[in-house]
Amino acid sequence: MAFEQDSISWGVDEISLLFPRPKTGTMALIEGSRQCSLRLIIEMLCEEISLDNPVYWIDGGMSLDPSALVRPLSIRKIPTNRIELLRACRAFTAHQMVDLLRRLGEEIQNYANRSKLRLVVVTNLTKMFSDRQVNRAESRAMLRECLDIIQMLSKNMNLLFVLTLVESDTTRNQRETTDKIRKLADDRITIKSWIEGDIVATHDILDLITSPMTASSFSSTLLDFYTADHSSSVVCTPPPFNRVSSVMPNGESIDNEARSASAL
Repeated sequence: MAFEQDSISWGVDEISLLFPRPKTGTMALIEGSRQCSLRLIIEMLCEEISLDNPVYWIDGGMSLDPSALVRPLSIRKIPTNRIELLRACRAFTAHQMVDLLRRLGEEIQNYANRSKLRLVVVTNLTKMFSDRQVNRAESRAMLRECLDIIQMLSKNMNLLFVLTLVESDTTRNQRETTDKIRKLADDRITIKSWIEGDIVATHDILDLITSPMTASSFSSTLLDFYTADHSSSVVCTPPPFNRVSSVMPNGESIDNEARSASAL
């Protein structure tokens, strides 16, 4: 069954106005610090809620905090009771994460407002599969199943799945899993910094970058002046006297000319 893909806002104007908006039926990846990536996720969730659309949040890294949505919703002048549109769950182990994703399709099918559902967020997926207590081969197999489920649900149910990767995930096992996710992502952005309203982010697939605009007071420099506009067209002028000073001093020349004039 063919679906019409919807474009979904990144939740922040500085990013949505420059980067292409992710579409339903695809998977997007947000990388950066835990604080920055989580902040963008919350803005995306709140933007969907402001449109009266339900959202899903599956957390695998102890990031789930529904109260974090209250302030962004208030800024959008959305009643805080609309947070009921958020359906959230947390996985504490890799096996729980796999089980949650296995049951997600059925959960969405039974959800009364499923027709308006467009966004599903999965935070810190790789955390679940870097546990040393989990056999490496089993960990890879479970991650592969999770990614297969995500791709299948995104296409079959026309959903946008947004995953996060924290930049501190540097172990060898985590690097292997993050590389797999990067290859599958249809959109990838990395948030370099986010200080108050200033965001520095890159779109890793399209090689785009957004950086904060800074206002500076006007001041003139030498670069503001151009030779053609400000230089005289006369480069040099002849000396004011006809005789060369080495032959007769200028003072004597003037005296002799004065005497000659008075004698006439």
